[in-house]
Amino acid sequence: MKHVITGSLLLSLLAAPCWAQEAGTREREALRRAQSALRDAQRQQTTLQAEKATLERERAQLAAAAEAASAKQRSSAGRLEAREQELHALRSELAALRQRLQQTEQSAQAREQGLQQELLAQRRLVAERGQTVQALSQLLERSTSALVDSEAKNRQLYAIGEDLVQRYLSRSPTDVTSLSEPLLGLAAIRFENVAEELRAQLAQHRVLR
Repeated sequence: MKHVITGSLLLSLLAAPCWAQEAGTREREALRRAQSALRDAQRQQTTLQAEKATLERERAQLAAAAEAASAKQRSSAGRLEAREQELHALRSELAALRQRLQQTEQSAQAREQGLQQELLAQRRLVAERGQTVQALSQLLERSTSALVDSEAKNRQLYAIGEDLVQRYLSRSPTDVTSLSEPLLGLAAIRFENVAEELRAQLAQHRVLR
């Protein structure tokens, strides 16, 4: 038993340097792996930082683009609202113009009807005046003809009267004596014949009333 223990101890003592050398090798290998992992981690960190910076720039660009788009949208919304208000105002103005046009057309129609009625009345008045003028013209023509005829008859009557006066002035004393002659009375008969002739002429040229 004692020999066995001594042998084992001896083997342990002989194997201790080998074990220590092997442990150092493993530690160095582990250190190398740790250093390599550290370098890899540092490279990954650098890469992640670069990617983070890139993402930050992209995020800032996207944020700026989003803000620009939002501003553009707000501007477009403002312009759209202004256009809608302008369109509403134009529609209101168009409705007012249509109403005014309708009123104007109605007024024009009423005015046209009034003018047509007035024109018809004027035509009737002109026709009536034309008839009146025609009647007056005919009456004037008849009156003128009657006046001419009357003037001619007056001239003839004047001539007969002048003839009668001349006959009266030109009678002789014998004619006057013959008028009072009781037997024959020839002069009186002759004068009566002349008087009848003059009466006939006067009756022929007398202006009737």
